[in-house]
Amino acid sequence: MMKTSHLIATNAIALSLMCLSPNLTANAYAETNTADPCKTQANTIEINECAKSELAKKDKALNAAYQMLIKKLAPTDKFDDINYTEVKKQLLEAQQNWIKYRDTDCKAKYTLNEKGTIRGVVHLGCLIERTEQRTKELLNWNPD
Repeated sequence: MMKTSHLIATNAIALSLMCLSPNLTANAYAETNTADPCKTQANTIEINECAKSELAKKDKALNAAYQMLIKKLAPTDKFDDINYTEVKKQLLEAQQNWIKYRDTDCKAKYTLNEKGTIRGVVHLGCLIERTEQRTKELLNWNPD
């Protein structure tokens, strides 16, 4: 059990550090009075808001990678007899199944921590990690 709690704490700290802005000092914050939760990280709500913002960026990158791959799945010349329609259909099905996997896997982590305030950042951190992994997979997917 100690390994799990250590891993959860490590993930939460890593996510918090990822969202922190190293160039923002307390004085600069007081002067700018910004509403960006990734620049303040003053409480759990801001940590979660920052993670949500990071997840939105990762989702955007995932969607771009998917769309780029779909566009690559086309005949290269008139002798190319690959059934790209079927390949795209299977890729779509795989992507839909992956989304179900990601969401369910990360929901399990949320449920494991549902009694603690860390539940949100653990859940969001999981979604971010899985989304980054899938984006890399799609970018490395070889349509040739």
